[in-house]
Amino acid sequence: MALRHTKKKCKGQNRANGFKGCGKETYYRTYGLCNSCLSDWYDSDVGKVYMKKLTLNAKSKVKIKSRRKEKQQTAKAKLDIMSPDQYRSKYLQPKINEIARLIDFGHPCIATGNYGKMNGGHYVSVGANRTICLNLHNIFIQSFESNHWKSGDSLKYQQGLIETFGFEYFSFVQSLAKHKLIKLTKDEMILKRSEAVKIIKELKSTEIIRTSTERIELRNEINLRLNIYDTDFCEYVESKKLKQ
Repeated sequence: MALRHTKKKCKGQNRANGFKGCGKETYYRTYGLCNSCLSDWYDSDVGKVYMKKLTLNAKSKVKIKSRRKEKQQTAKAKLDIMSPDQYRSKYLQPKINEIARLIDFGHPCIATGNYGKMNGGHYVSVGANRTICLNLHNIFIQSFESNHWKSGDSLKYQQGLIETFGFEYFSFVQSLAKHKLIKLTKDEMILKRSEAVKIIKELKSTEIIRTSTERIELRNEINLRLNIYDTDFCEYVESKKLKQ
């Protein structure tokens, strides 16, 4: 059985605090006032200010919702006319680069050995080879300064790969350029980006400093998970013990 409200005297409370009210006992009240006195309070100076504020807030919410919808429509329109390579550059590539940085968390720049503001830097540049620009074996943590220096400090980068992972692995990285041409559609890249976002979240939840072997193994694992490249170009299988 539903409980009945308790009868109380009509007297302003909360937002209507200070409004006298009629004093009659009633079951149903808003701000402590019966319906008749509530109407009178709305007509008072204080009540009018409150109602004006409510109206302004409601209009503001409508405007915000409208602007958000307009922004979403604009973003969708821009996405619709964006070429696959533009989508890769703006939306997918940054996520793949971030994955590489997170795999290499705590390590210095692959080219200079310095710490500081870090990027995900390509060994074989994006401009030189679009096909392998999303392969994690072609992207390592690199300082912002080094990554933007001429050809990305290519000779120092090469030396860094050899010193960190060994010559055999470096040879594997060089062999990536032999992969057949890949042209992902925009829809395919949208799905890859969605998976990359999940991977980034997982990596951020367990930020640890990994050994050279672990850095390569994780690149293998995530390359396979993203499923962009042929298996032979996703995985490096070592035949020599990597430098720890």
